[in-house]
Amino acid sequence: MATWTDDEALGEAWRSAFEDDLDGLYGYVDRDQLQYANRIRELKATPKHLWEQIGILDKMQSYPPGLVADMMGMGTWRLNGTVDEVFSFLVGRLESSMRELLGTDLALYPTEKWKQQGWDFIDSLDPKREWEGFSYVDMPDPLKGQEGYPRLLIENRVYSSRVFRKLHLEVAQRQDGLQVLHMVLFPRYDFDIPILAMDLVAAGGAVTLAIIDACPVSSRLQLPAHYSQTMADLQANFLPESCQARNIPEWGAQIFSPLCVCMKPNTPEELGGFMKYAIALMRAHLMYSQLLEPLRPTDKASARRLSELLACHERFCQQQLANTKTARVLEVAFDTQFTQDYMNKLMFDYAPREDVPWFDGSLARLYEYFDNVPELWTDAAEFMKTRMKLDEKKASDYLRRFLAGDPSIKLPRLSFALQHMYDYDEDFQAAVDRSLAEKDPDELPDSVSSMGEYLAEQLSQLVYGQSAAQHAQAVEEAAAAARQKQLEEVAAAPALGKEGKDADKDKDEKPGKGDDKSSFKLPWKK
Repeated sequence: MATWTDDEALGEAWRSAFEDDLDGLYGYVDRDQLQYANRIRELKATPKHLWEQIGILDKMQSYPPGLVADMMGMGTWRLNGTVDEVFSFLVGRLESSMRELLGTDLALYPTEKWKQQGWDFIDSLDPKREWEGFSYVDMPDPLKGQEGYPRLLIENRVYSSRVFRKLHLEVAQRQDGLQVLHMVLFPRYDFDIPILAMDLVAAGGAVTLAIIDACPVSSRLQLPAHYSQTMADLQANFLPESCQARNIPEWGAQIFSPLCVCMKPNTPEELGGFMKYAIALMRAHLMYSQLLEPLRPTDKASARRLSELLACHERFCQQQLANTKTARVLEVAFDTQFTQDYMNKLMFDYAPREDVPWFDGSLARLYEYFDNVPELWTDAAEFMKTRMKLDEKKASDYLRRFLAGDPSIKLPRLSFALQHMYDYDEDFQAAVDRSLAEKDPDELPDSVSSMGEYLAEQLSQLVYGQSAAQHAQAVEEAAAAARQKQLEEVAAAPALGKEGKDADKDKDEKPGKGDDKSSFKLPWKK
């Protein structure tokens, strides 16, 4: 890899890859689709006896990256199909660009820093992951007005590479219509490259905030001249003239560059322009990263620059944490401790002494490992056996806790436990079937798959003399009364310190309008 003697030479090398075709930074998918179509035409036009001789079949062994991007979309994301098309489209393009342009350099972020914390997938109905990460499938959304509404689901993908200590993609979807796409590419502390950050927020069926910037890593918030020129060129190429900037909050003014795009798209053209610009800038940014080498403190100037980089990374994280809107949404759905841990340790962590080591632990090495240990893939029966044991243990635990009066075992968990017993315990199933044989068919569940919920209602009536919903409401009312009594006791006690300091700290955020999920339309699609 070349070592650049000055910024001008680096900028020329970078821009030479796309300067004559700025549209290609977004239109690469169309280019790849055309390329594959030409392969097919060549295959059809070539006699079969010549296929092997000219190696035409080798060209058909894989799809071009851009074509794969639109075929896969959000792929195996658990929130795939639950977020609107705009979000799904952007996630697919951004993540596939990481995989295409970083190649085998892309590795998973250390799992102990996020997956083992339970942050790969987070559900406000199951914050302690008692459902082993499957609550989004097994637990239905609560109705408006019920406990747990509005439900919040968050999914994260976190990678690292030689240049980036963390490439973070987060998708959040709340039951009342709030949707968020959050992306930050954190460079390693010794690479002189801006921090690329983007957020897209939708509520009430419309995108209300679209913001992206290459946040400078200089004390004066200045970008290198070649980087500023590239951002300006891309904005002129992709953003409609009608785009109007939104006011940047005070915390953002401390970290954003003068070329930050912060807007509320008012037309499909403006939304489409922002999406094209975001994809183009991200791809250009990744290309730029491939040209860089880490700084080394070989003289006073480089040592001062490294110190400045650290200060700017710390400034970025501190100012992002000053944005209270994100914290309020998380605190309403979870609690203060969760919010602090999640935001300080995953979203905006600053820990230069704990920088993620880089080594050849790439995806290619991972595939090689599984090739050498095939039983991890082939022994599906053993996997299902393990899953069955976990479900059996969970069902038994839920039933025991329900009979012991545990208020946390509500209808979904009790239904799961009884459904599992009915499906896999032959004696239990036979006993249930005998007891239901003389029942009026109109009173029985419509299908075997809904037997768990039916049995949960019957068990609740037997144990508590009321339906599961009525029992849950009674438990909540009793808990509320206990909390009110405790508050009254506290209020009646003599004051021991400052009064009213945190009176408004824990107020719940009011749910947004629009419970019905809307469907965005990609503006450039016919």
